[in-house]
Amino acid sequence: MPPSQSPFEQLFDSITKIEPDKGYWFIRTDSGQHFEEFYVNGYIGIGWNYITADNIKNLSISEFKEKIALNEKLDMSVKKSKGKVTAIYNKIKRFQELKKNDLVIIPSRSSSRFAFGIVEESGIYIESDPKGKCDYRKRKKIKWIESKTLSSLDPIFYQITVSRHAISSIKKYQNYIDNETENLYVKDGFGHFVFDIKTKKDINVDSLVSFIESIRRLTEQINQDFSFGEDISKSSIKLNLQSPGKIDFKAPIGKSVIILAAILALSNGCTIDSHKLPANAKDQIEGTMALHKDTISSINKGFKDLDVNMDKINAIN
Repeated sequence: MPPSQSPFEQLFDSITKIEPDKGYWFIRTDSGQHFEEFYVNGYIGIGWNYITADNIKNLSISEFKEKIALNEKLDMSVKKSKGKVTAIYNKIKRFQELKKNDLVIIPSRSSSRFAFGIVEESGIYIESDPKGKCDYRKRKKIKWIESKTLSSLDPIFYQITVSRHAISSIKKYQNYIDNETENLYVKDGFGHFVFDIKTKKDINVDSLVSFIESIRRLTEQINQDFSFGEDISKSSIKLNLQSPGKIDFKAPIGKSVIILAAILALSNGCTIDSHKLPANAKDQIEGTMALHKDTISSINKGFKDLDVNMDKINAIN
């Protein structure tokens, strides 16, 4: 490590950075027919096999639409038929526009489950010999993150199912989606640390206020101890205390939030890979933990009171 480099740079670099141009998409699965096929085999696909990847790249708009009309036996001079051709064209072009690192959600039958995934490659690949239950040849590789029941998600996700389009942009829901797929991330100049609240009981106001105040206080102490120079006064908390719910704590730049996550992971018996947290960096963090053990203890009490999902507290690894 160069002398001028912080011992925490490897840790900071390992945290998910969400770029502002990231796309968020809802991809229908033909009434759930292709949900399992897509999820198990790591892809999404679109029909109209007579349109090839070369057609998408090389045909003019008019040529593209003419080919659709010919294969679908639609008369472009008829307004209704012309509209159908345009709809097919738009679906295929939108599928092409899905780029690497965009996030996609696919619904199961009746939208009872949502699968969350990341586009692995911008380009379309052609499956020349489709097997399984899907004969779509135009495909994109997807790294699936997880599948969740719709009932377990924030009620806002029900609004996503309203659109009947085959492919819909859902970027306006990006904050909710980020907090489902990530526990610790940096976006738009802020670090986010998301706590999953599992309790189905009424939340005690004093316990909640004490927990939030302890999180803020420890973050301020970290900022001071490590001389990060972050304006913690601009930090904020976003609460969604459904049953279950989430607390999204965010602070400018995010270094203090990342160290906060490391401290809470270590204080709860989690380990952090040595290539992310070298010995000298870990020693500094443990020194801070010793100085602020009362505040850390208060936070851990809050974890119990709020029934925080401890499996996700180790957000570093």
